Amino acid sequence: MSSKSKNAKGELFDEMVSSILPSYSMFTSTVGVNATVPESDRDQEDENYVPPPNYDSANTDYQYSIASSNTAARALSVVTPPTTVAASVSVSASASASASASASSSSQPPSVPTNELAPLDTVASTASFSSSNPLIVTDEYNWKETILDNVHRMPNMTFEDHVLPKSVEIKIYYTKDVGEVNKQPEMIDPSLFEYKQGDLLNGYVTIKNTSSKPINFEMFYLLFEGNFMVSNTKDVKDPIPVKIQRFLEMFDFYGSWNEAHINRLKTDCEDLFHGCVGDVIDPLDGSYLYFCPKRELVPKRTYKRFFSFRIPHKLLDCVCNEHNLSLHVELPPTIGLSRWELRHYPERAKSKLQDLSLYDSSVSYGVMARFIGRKSKWEREFGKFEPPRREEDAKLVNSTGDEYIILKERTNYIRVVAETNLHSELEKLMKKVENKLLFENLLARVAERIEHGKRMLKVLESSSNTPIFSQETDLLPLLTQTEINAAKCRQLYKPDVEHVRDIKSKINRDDNYEVVIPYVKRSLTGDKILGAIDMTTPKAEYHLDYIPPLKFRDGVELLTATNVNPCWKLNVPISLTVTDSSKSKSFKPVMIKEISVELVAQTLRSAKKPIAVELNHDLMFNKATNNHRCFDDKDTFRENVVKPLQFQANELYQLSKKIGLDSFRIERQLVDDIKSICQLEEKAMKLTINDVKVNNKQFNSKDITWEVDPLQTTGSVKASTKLNLSLNLDTMKVKGCPMGGKNFKIYNVVNLVPNFQSCYMSRSYHLSITVMFSNNDCARVKVPVFIDKVDME
Repeated sequence: MSSKSKNAKGELFDEMVSSILPSYSMFTSTVGVNATVPESDRDQEDENYVPPPNYDSANTDYQYSIASSNTAARALSVVTPPTTVAASVSVSASASASASASASSSSQPPSVPTNELAPLDTVASTASFSSSNPLIVTDEYNWKETILDNVHRMPNMTFEDHVLPKSVEIKIYYTKDVGEVNKQPEMIDPSLFEYKQGDLLNGYVTIKNTSSKPINFEMFYLLFEGNFMVSNTKDVKDPIPVKIQRFLEMFDFYGSWNEAHINRLKTDCEDLFHGCVGDVIDPLDGSYLYFCPKRELVPKRTYKRFFSFRIPHKLLDCVCNEHNLSLHVELPPTIGLSRWELRHYPERAKSKLQDLSLYDSSVSYGVMARFIGRKSKWEREFGKFEPPRREEDAKLVNSTGDEYIILKERTNYIRVVAETNLHSELEKLMKKVENKLLFENLLARVAERIEHGKRMLKVLESSSNTPIFSQETDLLPLLTQTEINAAKCRQLYKPDVEHVRDIKSKINRDDNYEVVIPYVKRSLTGDKILGAIDMTTPKAEYHLDYIPPLKFRDGVELLTATNVNPCWKLNVPISLTVTDSSKSKSFKPVMIKEISVELVAQTLRSAKKPIAVELNHDLMFNKATNNHRCFDDKDTFRENVVKPLQFQANELYQLSKKIGLDSFRIERQLVDDIKSICQLEEKAMKLTINDVKVNNKQFNSKDITWEVDPLQTTGSVKASTKLNLSLNLDTMKVKGCPMGGKNFKIYNVVNLVPNFQSCYMSRSYHLSITVMFSNNDCARVKVPVFIDKVDME
C-alpha cells in the first residue's frame, strides 16, 4: 500500500469519525455515573432470588483489600478515534495491596522485610506469586475501574466445558474501511498484514446467545490492547499466563456497553440517553446493533458492534512510572507466540515465526471483546458452578459479597512492528550519557547502602550496650547527584556547544572499542608471556534494514533477485597490534589462524520487576580482561552486569540479616531495582556469518602483512596490521541448526525484529568478531548492530 493511499485512508477516517474524544474521567462522571451495580434490594424482589455467597471476614484464606477510587495505575489520555480511550495498566500479583498499608506509610519510601532481600545468585525462570487468593471489595461508584485494574486476576470461564460460556459465541472481523450500517464491508485477513504506528483498525464484533435463556452481564467492552505474557513453564498444557503486563489499552466507548448512546460517526445525531431505545437492526444481515433496553443477551439473537482504532505512536508515560525511561514508552514489536493465542487459534502453531525469542514469553496486540458479570445471577438460570481458580487469581466482590467473573472473551490478534524512531547523533550521545548516569547511579546507591551498613555493623559490634543509630538509620538522600545530573540530561534538548563538547569528551574519551590479551608463547616446558596483543575497531553503530517475514512483504522481490542484499552487507575495520617485550632478536608476529564473525540476537526478560535502566551496548560488553580462551567467552552480559550486582545484593542481604531491617532500612524501590537486574533471564542466539572476506579476499593467513616497528627506548618490538572485514549477512545461519540451499536467505527463515527495550523485555544485536592466533588464544571484540524499520516509500 502506497503512502498516498494510506494518507487518503487516514483523511477519510478523520472525515467520517468524530474528532472530539471525551476523557475517561468525563465519561465516568457523566455517562458512567448511572452504571452502578444493582444492590440486593432489587434482586430480592425476585421470587427466584438466590442470595450471593457469604464470605466470612474471619476467613484467613483471603486478604481483604478496598480498591482506591483514584487508582494510580489507571491513566487515560485522548487518542483517536473519538470512541476510544487509551489506558495503561500494570497487572501483577501485588496489584491489590491493602489501602491501610499505604495509609500508614510515612513520608519516607517503604522499607522491605528481610525475606525480600533473599540471595540473588540465580536467575529466576518463572514468575512467582503469593499462594493466597486476595479478596478485593469494590465500592458502589468505582467498581468498573477496580474490575479493569484487576481483570487479568479474575476467574475466566472462556475455555471451560460449561453450557454458560459455550452459549456465547464471539467473533471479531476486520474490515478495510470504517464500518457503517447497511453497507457491505470489504473484509481483510489481519494475519496477512504487518501494522505500524498510525495504522487504522476497523471492523466489528458479533455476539450470539445460542441458548434458550437470556444471559445478563454487568460489563461488555471492546478494546485494543498490547500485552507482555509469560507462560507457565511448570505445566506446558496450561494456556493461562502466569504473568500479564498490559502496556497498551484503548477502549472503544461506542463498541463497549454504556448506559448512554455514543454517536460514533459525524453523521450520527441520536439522543445521548435515548438513542438506543428499541431494537435497531442492520438491514444488511439482520443483526441487532444494541443490547438495550437491558444488559442481557436475548436467546438466539445476534448482535453487532462496530469498532475503530488507530495504533498510537507511543505508549503513555505511566507505562514506565517507576523509572520514566523514554525507550520503555515506545511500541515494542510483536514477538513470540503465547499459548493464550494458540488456544484461540490452534492453526497458528503451524505458521509460528522463528524470531529467536524466549519460548515462554511474548508480546502481542489484538482487538478484544469481553463479558463480565455476577456469578450469582448466572447461577439462577444455569445452576451452581465453580469457575477455575489459580493461585494468583483474586476474588472481586461487591459490597454484598457477590463475585464478578469473566464469562467469555475473544481476541483477534494482529502483528505490530513499529517504525524505528531515528535519532540524530546529538540525541544518541545524550541518550548514552543518560544511560550511563542512571546505571552508575544504581550501582552507587547499592554501594552507599553497603558502606552505610558496614559502618553501622562496626558501631554495633564495638558498643553493643550503647543506644545507636539515632540518625544513622535514616535513609540516604532520595535524589543523589547522579540522578540530578540524569534529570538535567533529559531536559537538555538544546545544549550549548561547550557543554556538548564536555559530555562527548567524557562518554567518548576513546573512539575505539579495544580489547587487550596477553601474548603467550606456549611450549612443553611451560607458557611464557612475551607481551600483549591489542585489537581495536572504531566505535560505530552498524545498521540493517528490517525485512518482514515472507507473508508480510509487499513487493520486495528485489531483495532476493540478487545474490547480495546491499542492505545486509557490512564493512567492519579492525586493527591488530602485537607488542613483544622479550627483546628476542628473531621476532616474528603471531600468525592469525582464523577470523570468525557472529551476529548475536540477545533477548532479555524480567518476569517480576520492571527493568530499572536502559542497557546499551557500551554498558554490557567489551569489559572483560584476559578474555583469550577460545571456548570460554567471559565478556558476556551475565558476567559484566548481572553477577557484579548479584554479589552486591548478597552482601546487602547479609548486612540486613546481621543488623536487622528495623535499624538498617532499605527503600523498596531500590530492592526492586536490584531484583530487576539480578533476575533477568537472557537468551543469546548466535548466527554464524560464513561469507566473510578480509581485505576483499577470502581469508588466507599468508596474505596478512605486518608492519614491524622496533621501539628504541624500551627495546620492545611492535607489529601492526589493519584488516577490513566484508560481511554478507544474507547467508548467515543459526549456529547448530542445519540450514542451506542454493538460494538460501536467512531473512526468509528467521525474523529479526527491530531493536527494542520495554519495561519487561528487550531485544538487541551485536557482532562478535573473533580472531584466533597460532598459539590457540583469541581476541574478541563486540560491536553494536541495529535493525531499523523505515518507510521505504
